[in-house]
Amino acid sequence: MAGRLRGGRCRGGRGGGPPTGRALALLVPLWLCAAGGGGAAPVYNLSLAVDEGLPAETLVGDIRAGLPEGAGPPGGFLLSEGSGESAVLADFHVQPETGIIRTARRLDRERRARYSFAAATLRGEVVQVEIAVTDVNDHPPRFPRDRLQLNVSELSPPGTAFRLPAARDPDAGRFGTQGYALLEEGGAAGEPPLFQLRYGRPEPLELVLLRRLDRERAEVHRLVVEAWDGGSPRRSGRLRVWVRVLDENDNAPAFSRGEYRARLREDAPPGTAVCRLRATDPDLGANGEVRYAINRRQSDPDGYFAVEERSGVLRLRRPLDREARALHRLVVEARDGGAQPEVSSALVSVAVLDVNDNRPAIRLLYLTESGGPRVSEGARPGDYVARVSVSDADEGGGAEGGGGIALALLGGDGAFALRPAGAGVFFLCVAGPLDRESRDLYELRLVATDGGAPPLSAEEPLLLRVADINDEAPAFAQPHYRAAVSEAASPGTAVLRLSASDADEPGSPNAEVRYALEGDPAALALLRIDARSGAVSTRARLDRERQAALELRVVARDGGRPPRAAACRLSVRVEDANDNEPRFERQVYRGRLPEHAAPGRCLLQVSPPPAARRPPPRPHPPARARRAQGGRRGAAPGLRAVRRGAAGERRSAAGSAGGLADAFLGPENVRRGNGRGGSAHRRGPGAALPNAQRNCLWGVPLGMGSGTPEGRGEPLRGSRGPHRARGAGVPSGPGGFDVLIVQIFEQFKGVRHCGYHPWCTEF
Repeated sequence: MAGRLRGGRCRGGRGGGPPTGRALALLVPLWLCAAGGGGAAPVYNLSLAVDEGLPAETLVGDIRAGLPEGAGPPGGFLLSEGSGESAVLADFHVQPETGIIRTARRLDRERRARYSFAAATLRGEVVQVEIAVTDVNDHPPRFPRDRLQLNVSELSPPGTAFRLPAARDPDAGRFGTQGYALLEEGGAAGEPPLFQLRYGRPEPLELVLLRRLDRERAEVHRLVVEAWDGGSPRRSGRLRVWVRVLDENDNAPAFSRGEYRARLREDAPPGTAVCRLRATDPDLGANGEVRYAINRRQSDPDGYFAVEERSGVLRLRRPLDREARALHRLVVEARDGGAQPEVSSALVSVAVLDVNDNRPAIRLLYLTESGGPRVSEGARPGDYVARVSVSDADEGGGAEGGGGIALALLGGDGAFALRPAGAGVFFLCVAGPLDRESRDLYELRLVATDGGAPPLSAEEPLLLRVADINDEAPAFAQPHYRAAVSEAASPGTAVLRLSASDADEPGSPNAEVRYALEGDPAALALLRIDARSGAVSTRARLDRERQAALELRVVARDGGRPPRAAACRLSVRVEDANDNEPRFERQVYRGRLPEHAAPGRCLLQVSPPPAARRPPPRPHPPARARRAQGGRRGAAPGLRAVRRGAAGERRSAAGSAGGLADAFLGPENVRRGNGRGGSAHRRGPGAALPNAQRNCLWGVPLGMGSGTPEGRGEPLRGSRGPHRARGAGVPSGPGGFDVLIVQIFEQFKGVRHCGYHPWCTEF
C-alpha cells in the first residue's frame, strides 16, 4: 500500500549525515528480488513535496510514513544513494536512523524539479521516495531578445502570421507564462488595430496581420509585445517589434498536405526515394519559383535524409538503424524566389521498418560466493552458478521470423545445465558432482539463437573454475623412514628431509603442509623438524652409549579449515664414534719393593677397564710431589713418592723415587727436570738432555738411598742423616724405603710424547 506525505514550508533541527556507499550494495539484492517477483520483499511508494527557495534544514518528510500502518519500528534505513556525487544527498539531509528528510540548502526547481531514491529497512522493506520541488513565482517571463524587426510585404493578406520568439519563464504552472498583450505605439486614435497576437499551447507565438498594410502611409509599425505570468503580483516581460512594410512578394508557397507519412525498411540502401513533396506559389516569375530544403535546425541534424531542391523528392542519404531510432520527423521548407522569399513548411514522418539485423545479446550475473566464474567443488547438484539473460534489439527476436530466443549450453560434460526461469531468463546450475583434483576448469559456451529468417546467433564463452575445498589429506611417500647419524654430530646437523604432498590446490592453505614430531620426550629432546621444509636435524649432542636408536612419529598437517593430517614412522640409528678414553680400574696402586732391588725388577702391572665400565668423568687433581722438608715441588707431575720408615713416619721427597724409575726404565741415565728452575743432576758423565725431556714424566732421577757410589748432590735441608740421595740429594733415612706408594691421576688432558722416551707422555 503506497503512502503519501506532503511536506514543505516547515522548519526543524539538523538531520543526520549521509549514509555510506555500502548501502547501495546492500539494496541491490532487494531491488533484484522486487523486480523479479517470486516472493520478494514489498516495495512502498512515498511522494513528498517541498517549495523551492526555503532555507536549509526545512523539514520535508519522514520515510516511515511510507511504511504500512501497524508496522514495527524499522530500525534504521539503508539508502540507495552513496556519499559521493549524489544529487539527493547534496540537496537533502536524510537521517538513516529515523528517516527524517530535511533540506540541505535552498532548492531551485528550475535547476532540478524532482528527486528520487530508495530506502530499505533492516526487515527488507523498500520505500521508493519521490520528492517534488514546488514552484514559486520567482522569475518573470523573458524574451530571447529585447528587439525584433519584421519585414512585411504590403501585399500580405490579412491573417498573415509572423512567428515571434516566445517568452520563457522558468517557473511552472500558473507561475509560468500565461499570456501576451500587444501595444501599438503611434497608432491613430479610433482606428482599428493592424495586428494582433495569436498564441496557444502548444502553438507558437505569432503576430497576425488583420488588415492590409500600406507602405506609403506607414513604412514602419512599432509594436510592444508584453508577456505576463499568473503570479500575484503578476510579473511581465517586454519585446519591442518593428514591422517594416515591403513592397514585394506577397504570396508564400503552400504544400498540398500539412503532414506527409512514409515507411522505409531499415536495410534500404542510400539513395532510396522516400516520398515526393509538392508546394505551389501563385506568384509569377521568380516570386513563384519554389525550392525545397530540410530545416536542419529543427529536424534531422544528423543528415539521414536529403530533398531535391527543384523536384521535392525526399531520398535516403545514410543507412538507417531501427534499434537506434524507429521514427524520423522532418521539417521540409518550401521557399519562393522573391526578393523577400516567402517560406512555408510541412512535416514529414518516416517510420523505419525492422529487419533481423541484430544478434541476440547474452548477459551473465554470477551468483557464486566470490561473484565471479568460480564454483566450489563442494557445490551440490541444483546449486545456482549464474543468472543468464538474453535479449534481442529486433522486434520479437527477429521481425521477419518472429518467435523468441533459444539458449543452449555446450561443453561441461554434463556437470552443468541450464534451467529456464521466464521470458529471456535462465539459470546456470550444477548438474553433477565436481572434483577439482580431477578437473579444475570447465570451458562452457552459451549459444543464443533468435527466431528470424534467417536466424542470427550469438556465442558467449565461459571459463568456469572449480574452487578448492580441503578434501585431501597430506600423504607421505612411504610409511616408514630410516636414517643414521653419528653420535659425534654437532647440534643442528641434518639427518634427513621428509616430504608429504597434498592434492589440494597448490599455493592455497589447503595444500600448505606443516610438519611436527611426536613420541618419546627423550627422543624429542635430541631431534627436531623444520615445520615448513620437513628437514630433520639434531637438537642436542647424541650419545650412543646411552641411547643407540630414536623412534618418533612425524605428523603432516595442511592449513585447511578444519585441517587434515597424515603420519609416518621415523627411525634414527645413532652410529658409534671414538669419544671415550681408557680408564684405570683404580686410582691408587700399592706394591712392595726391597731397598736394594735390582734394576729391571717388576714392581706392579696395571690395565684399563673395558669401555662399557667407564665411570663418569672426574676433575683432574693437580699432580704434585712434595718434599718432607723445605716444601719444594717435585718435577714429576702426577707422580708422588711416599717413603714410610720403620717407625711408620712419612716423608715426601721429589727425588726419592729413583729406585722406582730404575725399576721401570732400567739402568740408564735419567735427568731430573725441575719445572720451576731447580738444579739438574746427572748420573755419570754426559751432556744435559734436550729441553723436551725436562717435563717428562719419567725424566725425574729417583734416589736409591745412602751408600750409592754414584750418589751426588747437595744435602737436602732438614735431612736426618749423612746419606745423600742420588741425583736430587734426598736422604733415604734409616732403613731405606719400606713401602713406596705411587698414585697416578687419571685423564691426563693435553699431553704429548716427549720424543725421547717411547713410553712416556708429556704435559
